[in-house]
Amino acid sequence: MNRDFKEAIIQLMQHPLILKTPINKLSLEEGEIAYDILNELIDFSMDESYTLVDCLQMARLELALGELSDELFIDRDVVIAHFRKAFYYLDKGGIDLSMKKWAELISLRTVE
Repeated sequence: MNRDFKEAIIQLMQHPLILKTPINKLSLEEGEIAYDILNELIDFSMDESYTLVDCLQMARLELALGELSDELFIDRDVVIAHFRKAFYYLDKGGIDLSMKKWAELISLRTVE
């Protein structure tokens, strides 16, 4: 890679559309640029010498990549892999999305 984590973040932050436009409203070209930047950020995030990114931030990156993959008509297996990684990072970060947890947290209303 020719650049570093900081440069990739700056490119993402300075891009005129990527952070301001919903993913499904990006043009094909803008979506491809966003996909490349986010992929780079994930690669950099895996290298602890660049930064320490927590699980929630990794889940956000993977969810965005999943959405972009779907919008760019990338292979369904790739789309699914991004979403699975996002759920993996949410679980690893302590966010329990299980039905058991849902049943524990709901409250039943009684009508008198």
